[in-house]
Amino acid sequence: MPSHHQPLRQRVLALAAMIQVAHLVRGIARNGSADNDEIHTSLSSILAPADAKTAVHADHLYKNPLKLRTGLVLLQHLLHGDTIKNDIHAAKELIAYCAAMMALEKKLSHDKTMLAKLGESIARIDKQREYFGGVMHSNVIAAIAGLYGETISTLKPRIIVHGKSEFLGHSNNTNQVRALLLSGIRAAHLWRSHGGGHLQLLLHRRALAREAKRILHDSEKSSV
Repeated sequence: MPSHHQPLRQRVLALAAMIQVAHLVRGIARNGSADNDEIHTSLSSILAPADAKTAVHADHLYKNPLKLRTGLVLLQHLLHGDTIKNDIHAAKELIAYCAAMMALEKKLSHDKTMLAKLGESIARIDKQREYFGGVMHSNVIAAIAGLYGETISTLKPRIIVHGKSEFLGHSNNTNQVRALLLSGIRAAHLWRSHGGGHLQLLLHRRALAREAKRILHDSEKSSV
């Protein structure tokens, strides 16, 4: 197996992507904005082409691990039990969002009708992306958000996003949050499909943290 397709690497990239989504959602909900490049990375993963004959690897969706730098750094902090910028509430919120995305992905995996609808709709939205010139166009984000509302939002328990009403009441922010959550659930699927689960997090925290550090170090070194 090629080194870049090792299960541990795939699990770490998927976790980092999921945590980065949680971080972006939190930023939009509490501050009204988040890093556009990171949002682009997350939303692009939803529309990334996949070969039905082969397993989808995290490397296929996140070709440049540096695009997941925030997620890789936060992952190390969380696995080591550190607070984030001395804010224990931030860590708890990120963990709660990730746990919710994992739980919904597991439910989704048993709903073949919804999975089929997601696949068909994503193919349609990808054509919209081509027409509007990119995944960050407001119409494309609104389409992804609408798909989330028609599918994932109908599953229980729903993800409750905590933040300021002045930000969450803005339709553009709401659309970004919903679209990001869909990308987080895609990352949760990668995590589970490559052997990730509660036992991995309980028994292999150090190994996951070491791999996150190694991926980040190697990526930064190769980019110089």
